[in-house]
Order: sequence, then C-alpha cells, then structure tokens
Amino acid sequence: MSAFLGPIHYWMYEKIMVQEDLLRRIADKAEQEGWLNSAADYVRDERHPLEEIIDEANIHGWLSSCIESVETRYAELVASILTDHEERLDELKAVAYTFGMEKAAEADSTAGECYKRIEDCTLDGMPCDGVNVVTDKQEGHFSWQQRFDVHGAYWLAAGGRKEDYYTLRHQFIAGILTTANYVLTSSGQGEYSLCRND
Repeated sequence: MSAFLGPIHYWMYEKIMVQEDLLRRIADKAEQEGWLNSAADYVRDERHPLEEIIDEANIHGWLSSCIESVETRYAELVASILTDHEERLDELKAVAYTFGMEKAAEADSTAGECYKRIEDCTLDGMPCDGVNVVTDKQEGHFSWQQRFDVHGAYWLAAGGRKEDYYTLRHQFIAGILTTANYVLTSSGQGEYSLCRND
C-alpha cells in the first residue's frame, strides 16, 4: 500500500465504483430497450487498483473530481432517458433495486450494520463534507440527518429532476435491505430511519 493512501481513500474509491456500476447497469438497460444509442458518453470502464491511478500529490482533489464526474454522468444519463418519457422510471427503479440486492446486507444485520452497508454503497460527497449525521442509535432503530443535498445541482444542470435521483436511491437502498429485517423510512426533510420490519 502507498504510504499516502489510507483506508478512507480505498473506501471512497469503492463507493465511487459502486456508483459507476449502477450507472453502467442503467446504461445497459437503456441500450437494450433502444432508449440510448450508445453508453460511451456516460460509462467509464476503467477498473484499476487505486494506487495505480490516483494522484497522490492531490488525493482529496483527485477523489473529488471522480465524484463530480460520476455524479454528472449519472444525472445526464438518467435525464436523457427520462426526458419526455417519465414512464421509463419504473424500469430504472427495478434496475436500481436489483443492483441493490447484489449489495445486500447480511440477513442478521443490526440496524447499525445496515446503515454501514448503505454508507459503503452510496455516495454523498467527501467525508469532510459531513453530509450525513447520525441522530439516534438503538438496537432496533437507527436514524440520521442528511444535512444538505449534494446531488440535486447535478440533476438540475443536466435538465433532470433531483426527485428522480432520490427515487432511484431509495430503490437501491431497498434492494440492499432485502434480506435484512429493516426498512428505510423518511420524513421527506432529509431525516432517515432504519426500523425493524416486524
């Protein structure tokens, strides 16, 4: 391991790669359905070990640029698919849910472990941005606050709707929770909770 790279850098890189993989799944679906001529403008197929590609002189900047790139391309892809065809959203939700199932939390996961799995698989800026703040931790309940929206601006810039981002994210998380005994609830004000599905 590079002397400059720590666990948090590998963690962030893996989160970015999960977002890249979801983007690829949606692009593949769009090509299959004839909604998209080519995924080449949206998909990045590079899969190299982090230490081979990162700019160690500017680790934070390099990771930030990767986040901006995948957020931008994801928003542009979905906006291009849904513009004048909102009915396609249901099929994209199914793609996100199925992909989430592939990342599923263990069946015996606690609420905290489910939250950790969600955090491992979703992208909310850099850790220093402090987007998500845990507000309650109990054995069968886990809550957090999304202090601000780091996704909406990308979707507005792409001519899309930020609500579509959150719809797909919710389905992806529902897939992650498929085998665990928890469901995600939200007040709609950036407040989220994992509660037992009893």
